[in-house]
Amino acid sequence: MKTFFLITTAIFTAGTLPLAAQAAGGDSIINRNITIEREYRPVIEDAGKINTQPQFAEPNVTRMTPRYTTDFSKPLRVERNIHYLDAAELVYQREPGKEGFARAGVGTGFNSLADFAYPLLKRPDMKLDFLLNHYGLFNDKAHATTQGALAFTKNFRALDLYAGIDGGHEYYKYYGDLFDHDHLVLDRNELSSLYPSLALPPAHNHLWRMNAHAGLHSTDANALRYGVRVDYDLFNSRQGVTEHGLTVNANLDGEVGGNRLGIDIRSQSLFYHTIIPGASFDNYSLLALNPYYTFEREAFDLRLGLSATLAFHGGLAFAPAPDVRFDWRAVPQWLDVYAGIGGGYEANPLTDLYRENRFIVPTEQVDDTYTPVDAYVGFKVKPVSGLLVDAFVNYQFRSGQYFFVNQALYDESTTQPATEPLPSLYPFICYNSLFETRSYGAGLLRAGARVSYNYHERLSIRLSGAYNHWYTDDYAWHMPSWEAAANINTRITPKLSAYVTAELSGGRHAFPAAVLPAQVDIKLGASYAFLDWLSAFLKVNNLINSKYQLWAGYEAQGFNVMAGAAFSF
Repeated sequence: MKTFFLITTAIFTAGTLPLAAQAAGGDSIINRNITIEREYRPVIEDAGKINTQPQFAEPNVTRMTPRYTTDFSKPLRVERNIHYLDAAELVYQREPGKEGFARAGVGTGFNSLADFAYPLLKRPDMKLDFLLNHYGLFNDKAHATTQGALAFTKNFRALDLYAGIDGGHEYYKYYGDLFDHDHLVLDRNELSSLYPSLALPPAHNHLWRMNAHAGLHSTDANALRYGVRVDYDLFNSRQGVTEHGLTVNANLDGEVGGNRLGIDIRSQSLFYHTIIPGASFDNYSLLALNPYYTFEREAFDLRLGLSATLAFHGGLAFAPAPDVRFDWRAVPQWLDVYAGIGGGYEANPLTDLYRENRFIVPTEQVDDTYTPVDAYVGFKVKPVSGLLVDAFVNYQFRSGQYFFVNQALYDESTTQPATEPLPSLYPFICYNSLFETRSYGAGLLRAGARVSYNYHERLSIRLSGAYNHWYTDDYAWHMPSWEAAANINTRITPKLSAYVTAELSGGRHAFPAAVLPAQVDIKLGASYAFLDWLSAFLKVNNLINSKYQLWAGYEAQGFNVMAGAAFSF
């Protein structure tokens, strides 16, 4: 059977984007379930992985550099409101000689899916892979992405060279509702005729992205370790702004007195061009240095470091932050305790903002975010084979933390009667389906846990939950106060597998003052392998047809079904 999981929603090459796979329901050619310790979010280390099988095993407490042990211990971004088909299964068995992969599906609401991957060059020391991916929803909530990539890697005795190029197009509609101060939904056509000076949102938008990168890294983990990577990123919104990004990441560390001394270096520059009347975007650059000293022992790992960033963005800013991480294997293979305090300084490129919320106003440029304190403590325990429990507490303080709020629209040519707390006479006002940002200092206390259980590769269960308490002078707009998720994946027969997932969250506030309904989203899926090269899948999303909104005004896609087939060749 087939080894492959490269094609996901965030596809492509050598860390250009994190590749996130959820082992949820076999929608491809697979006969077993795998549980990974890092919340099903592996990152491809280098290109050309189409021809190699990642090695994952039952969760256990392993020796590692201290850090967050799971992506779930960081604040989660608000997810997209469109239901895509889940990613391909994480691990596939494969027959020798089968190198290609293809998958296609169609569904209600004019959902469509197409994946394709093939190694153009395959040698023991050199690989060149081609990947193509498309997800599309073409109805009143239209959203479609199409992406392609080439990934190259060359292996030498002591180092690997890699390079890649990828690009993609994204199309979507601004289908969200407009509403007044009391959150009464307003008719768009009627508003346009009654208040012609209102700047109503456009009907749709097109986004283009491209990345080209090259780098090298050493392969001997015990000798002098080094790596460097250069990225060029291009982002273009058809509403009139283009962003160019140049990023260099480098690392170097070596053994000193039985321990390791090293430094991480990051340089980032952003350049803008816009044709939007009255809009202005500032060019930007930063340089971040992170020296550290690590102690690696049988019972514990300790990293002592400091992050220092110089940022040039409308002036010079210096932003220091600690980098201390501790990992104690209190009871080897049973109990692991971790803690740390870190922080950092980050730019907020447009390409990232549009991934987080594609409905932002086209003139929005968000200030940098500085996190002087990011402290965490937690433990992992494995009481019996197959069962892993991970619990944590995390506190962060951020300067320049941004939140999304609906843009207010005014018709200055008319006035309305007084209603408190507004002035005695005021222009007509409504709230747009486009979003602006509000930035201010904010603290976040986050506590959560996850439990994963795997039984003889026939049953896997994942449960996770977290509580978020924000310390701000205002609401943490659109951020959930609680989150939970559950997944059950079972192999009923050697050829038939099925899964059910539930995603829950609530406590979101939307500007000007409303609590959004809780998100309750249940998904079902099943797959059947007819042959070692052919399988079919069926997925049901939003089983209870929940009408939740992750962004105010934008109702999620309702009940929908998709069916398709996957092939290996």
